[in-house]
Amino acid sequence: MISLGFIDGNVTHDDLSILQDGAMESQAHLLKEDMLQVEYAGGLILDVGWYPSFDTHGGFRINVIRNYDWDRPVIALTAHAASDLVEQLAVAQSAINGELRNVLRTSA
Repeated sequence: MISLGFIDGNVTHDDLSILQDGAMESQAHLLKEDMLQVEYAGGLILDVGWYPSFDTHGGFRINVIRNYDWDRPVIALTAHAASDLVEQLAVAQSAINGELRNVLRTSA
């Protein structure tokens, strides 16, 4: 299972943590567009999905969205394996933490 213990926000949807850290081919039935969504202060959302759904030749898309502007992500990352996904999620969480620090700084 994929550990999401380092995620700081409010997890509103999680079909991601059930994946095993192994070959995606054996988990194709779990690979879909809506796998993880996490909400943060400041209108930030972490969104993870597999594109195209159920296609083992696809990949994970990790997007950080602000104020529901899905057309212009704050950060957009990709990964093709569970181990790479965890690394990219850590990068996204770090970017979110930076955005949150900026929001706090400008509102103070």
